[in-house]
Amino acid sequence: MHDRTTLPPIGTLSQRQRRGVDCVFCGVVLTTETAADLGPQRLWIAGHVTRWFPRACKRHPEGVGS
Repeated sequence: MHDRTTLPPIGTLSQRQRRGVDCVFCGVVLTTETAADLGPQRLWIAGHVTRWFPRACKRHPEGVGS
């Protein structure tokens, strides 16, 4: 699992990136073959903890945008 600090701030991501449809770093459309699961991330919303499940393309295997 990648450290949340390596991910872009969720507020800067598109809805598709937040849903795991597109790469959180470069925005490329993901498929089951091209996606790398970055693991569950905790998110505080209105005093409640929820989780989101970002994914990236395999160009970003370390979870660092490049």
